[in-house]
Amino acid sequence: MQVSAIVTTEDGVRIKVVAVDVSSDGLSVECNIKQRNMITPGGSFIRDGRPVSVFIDLNLSDEHGLSSKIVARCHVAFSRRVSSDQCKIGLRYVDIENNAHEWLVQFIEKTLV
Repeated sequence: MQVSAIVTTEDGVRIKVVAVDVSSDGLSVECNIKQRNMITPGGSFIRDGRPVSVFIDLNLSDEHGLSSKIVARCHVAFSRRVSSDQCKIGLRYVDIENNAHEWLVQFIEKTLV
């Protein structure tokens, strides 16, 4: 599943990305090198001895056209270069706003059917 998303860095920079591999525990985002360096400077996902923290805004739509926005605080789990200009950054949910985790799980289950 691919969905449009916006990553907000610790510095307040908002970056439009594509979210992939969305699960109940986390997701990955695909981005270019410039975007990766804004999210994880130089690909380093540890800052001051702890994981880099970001917010992710996911725009999810179901088969009936109903859409919902989920906002979650995440820790960066990995940052990987997958081609000369493309990267993949793994994010693990730390907190999902408005208790939307249950809705996210239901959305994933419906999408897999």
